[in-house]
Amino acid sequence: MARRSNPKPFKRTDRIGELVREIVASELERIGDDRLELVTVTAARVDRSLASAEVFYSAMLAEADGRLDEVEEALDDVRWPIQQVINRQVRARRTPQIRFLPDDVLSEAMRIDDVLSQIKDSDPGPVPDADASPDPEAN
Repeated sequence: MARRSNPKPFKRTDRIGELVREIVASELERIGDDRLELVTVTAARVDRSLASAEVFYSAMLAEADGRLDEVEEALDDVRWPIQQVINRQVRARRTPQIRFLPDDVLSEAMRIDDVLSQIKDSDPGPVPDADASPDPEAN
């Protein structure tokens, strides 16, 4: 049995996930809800059966201002209208049902960067290596 010489570089779920991400991002921009200002759709992960899609978003300013609950409420309010657009635009036997989840990668990266900066600022200097043997020529 011969193998295909030119396999597709991405899985079908990856392609549909990217399409869902693009649709959700453009619809959030089109809707124009003030609560969703500066919300970024970072990724969409579709399961193998195409039954569901997890849409990840970042809302760093809202998180810093303590308004993350407002963003979650606004996303819940617009989920169904966006789902209808996805249903019309995705050409597949089955259309994934979307669910919004916060993307913690950016906030975690910033937190780690802050911790590393604090360590660097409080670092008194190089620590001598405990395993290093004393230099015999130093005496």
